[in-house]
Amino acid sequence: MLAGIGCFVWGFMASPERAWINYLVDAFYFVSLGLGGGLILGITSVTSSSWATPYKRIPEALTKFLPYGFLIMLGLFFGIHTLYEWSHHSVVEADPILKGKAIYLNSSFFMIRIVVFFILWIIVTKVMTTLSNRQDQTNDPKITAKLVKWGAVFLIIFGFSYSLASFDWLMSVKPHWFSTIYGVYMFSGLFVNVLAVITFMVIYLQKRGHLIGVVTEDHLHDLGKLIFGFTTFWAYIWISQYLLIWYSNIPEETVYFVSREQHSWDWLFYFNLAINWVIPFFALMSRNSKRSSFILYRVCILLIVGRWLDLYLAVAPDVYEHAGQTNAQIGIIEVGMALGFGCLFTLVVGRALGKSNIVAKNDPFLEEGIHLQQ
Repeated sequence: MLAGIGCFVWGFMASPERAWINYLVDAFYFVSLGLGGGLILGITSVTSSSWATPYKRIPEALTKFLPYGFLIMLGLFFGIHTLYEWSHHSVVEADPILKGKAIYLNSSFFMIRIVVFFILWIIVTKVMTTLSNRQDQTNDPKITAKLVKWGAVFLIIFGFSYSLASFDWLMSVKPHWFSTIYGVYMFSGLFVNVLAVITFMVIYLQKRGHLIGVVTEDHLHDLGKLIFGFTTFWAYIWISQYLLIWYSNIPEETVYFVSREQHSWDWLFYFNLAINWVIPFFALMSRNSKRSSFILYRVCILLIVGRWLDLYLAVAPDVYEHAGQTNAQIGIIEVGMALGFGCLFTLVVGRALGKSNIVAKNDPFLEEGIHLQQ
């Protein structure tokens, strides 16, 4: 974590744009994981699903990062003028398009939306995890019905707020450009990433002697199928956005991809598709590979890195373009800051897991979830 802070300071002294790009990418990455935990809890509660019950403490632990993510995102206020050209009054006044968007894209309203989003996310996820822990202590069957209601509330809030947060924090980096599929694109990446992290943690905990007799190859198979399916869904949204913009060939839309297909960005642009879909697709195609902890573990690591690259490509080319730079920069600063954020995330999630039973012993769907059959 200290090394990550050092890399941020080093990057800020060398190039403020580089430091704040990584700050935004890493903050969005780990906040999305926290929300992904809430999403899994919401989906399984509303649908009365049992497949995730044996390891539901993992997505619950992921949500514990959201208060820390809130504090980190508030720090974005100090980098707002570096990242977002719409935050400069002189630029807005000279640009009719930005002037028309100023009622929404302005610094004050931007920060207010951050506060509102996080208050909603933190409150609802806190209620869900508190109810779940109370069920462990009291074995009250009425809590299950309450979890269904709060899960539905979270899904509704998440659907709107995560799309708006994606528009605010990422898409508005290039305020003249927009994509009507952007919210779905960011959701697809979030869902694949949270599945990869949960699977990674399940296998890791098994290796440490936890979840023995609770999670079997059948559970890994289910997680493998979900990862396999939703990496393809991500690729479908990726290619849909690309092709729709490509064949319409409208300059105000194509400018987004033009900047990512030249200089040193082009190989990263296509490597992004390879690492997030092509390799996982062939690696997980067979039934045996989905049931193999050895293969799943490594595919998850690949996807965890791939999600970071996907977000980096959503932000960095445009910020660097505003700063007059054309080439990609991925080095010690990027790796160090990502690891620093990752260490904080691991500390928070690890402590949350250590404070409760690793298995939700009084969940009414636990037995069904343990005896999952293919």
